[in-house]
Amino acid sequence: MNKNDFICEKVTNDNLNLAISIQNTIFPNENGALNLKASADKNFIEEVYGKDYRKSVDFWICKDERGKPIGITGIYSYVEYLGDAWCGWFGIVPDMQGKGYGRKLFSWTMEKAKEMGFDNFRLYTDLEDNNIAAGLYRKFGMIEESYEAEDMGDEKIVIFSKSLISENAEKFGYKNLFLKKQGEIQKRANEKFQYEK
Repeated sequence: MNKNDFICEKVTNDNLNLAISIQNTIFPNENGALNLKASADKNFIEEVYGKDYRKSVDFWICKDERGKPIGITGIYSYVEYLGDAWCGWFGIVPDMQGKGYGRKLFSWTMEKAKEMGFDNFRLYTDLEDNNIAAGLYRKFGMIEESYEAEDMGDEKIVIFSKSLISENAEKFGYKNLFLKKQGEIQKRANEKFQYEK
């Protein structure tokens, strides 16, 4: 097997704690536990996000051929923007970075979004914190734009977009992503889910 081969397992209640641990290892200052719980238990989506906010939420744990976790990735969609797949909590654990897994996992995630029937693949990030990842997104031909629909304070949020059905991607435009609401979800996760670092 090629050293960059991997498998992706959907996050379920059986592997939820592992998913939370991986997410926390990659993003130690952010808590995605409730997002991951909503992926494992679809009945939990409305409790986490509220009514008419997220249409779907799916996350995958990614492991190498020996079963060692290498990262996590996710796809979610907003009720308002049904044609758009949003990449969430995409990342590679630190000791597996620099081995080509990021490129392969990102490609896998885009293919999965296309397989799920989405027209566009999008993500948002803070360029200051994720400059290396932003370089990867650009290599995949994603276009970028500043996110200005909400006042995010000092954060410089950028949206990356790529069409899954044509050569030309459309920018997301001046639409709301409800990122402040995501911040509230992370605060609730800190209260509900405690895990060892």
